[in-house]
Amino acid sequence: MEWKGIRGQVLMNVPMKRYTSMKVGGPAAYMVYPADYADLANVIRAAERKGMAHRFLGNGTNVIIGDKGMNEAIIRTTRIGKAHFKKTMGGALVEATGGMSLARLIRETVDKGLSGLEKLYGIPGTVAGAIKMNAGSFGVQISDHLVSVTYMDSSTRIKTRKKEECGFGYRTSLFASTEPILSALFELHTGNERELRKEMERVRTERWRKHPMEFPSAGSIFKNRGENPAWHYIDKAGLRGLRLGNAAVSEKHPNFIINLGNATAADIVNLMRKVKKEVYEQTGVRMEQEVELWGCDE
Repeated sequence: MEWKGIRGQVLMNVPMKRYTSMKVGGPAAYMVYPADYADLANVIRAAERKGMAHRFLGNGTNVIIGDKGMNEAIIRTTRIGKAHFKKTMGGALVEATGGMSLARLIRETVDKGLSGLEKLYGIPGTVAGAIKMNAGSFGVQISDHLVSVTYMDSSTRIKTRKKEECGFGYRTSLFASTEPILSALFELHTGNERELRKEMERVRTERWRKHPMEFPSAGSIFKNRGENPAWHYIDKAGLRGLRLGNAAVSEKHPNFIINLGNATAADIVNLMRKVKKEVYEQTGVRMEQEVELWGCDE
């Protein structure tokens, strides 16, 4: 397939294990980095003209890609990453591009003494990815301080949704996988930079203490069920440390499946299925996965 008129970078036969935090996945036919959002529209239209399926990938922290890879175009806007600040009476309006790293956005807001996002520090991925799944931690969700989201619809038209129109819920939103988030507008308030930095570091330390950060993973595998965290049911079923191939349920945090080294996507997906089956048989609870499976035989 030719990508005439595309100003960004186009890569072929890209091994996806390099681009996912779980470090698994076969090759994608193409990986495209649009130069800007006009170029992004051209990339989408070019893929559709050729009948080439396409997906949008941020930092690959919530996705598991199959071992055989994907005959698709993986589109990344991670090179279009910046934030604009506009002062208000009580703080600032902050507009961040979807491809910007969430961690970088939080560091920049804290550097300017702006409070609201610091408890999300340590969540991997991009602003767009965090918004699509309404990422949260330590009692805060990214939608809490959101004003609006600008995105591109399936017809490559640029539209904006107010926060109330985004359908935010627990780890969910109305944004479809075919709708790339271009930017998000946040309303943050003035805080004490020193205290914000201390809180940001506390959150990061807690993550390292509780989560198996020393191993490749895709973060939380299953969604919480009601008032109980997902790990509670996995632990109750006696699955802490369960291993399949080179994938294992973390001893440190049972809602993490970790890559012990050279695990395959099949190892991980089969272990997920076994955990779901065992939890249901032993507790009667049906686990709902939080991670996305791409190119995996389900």
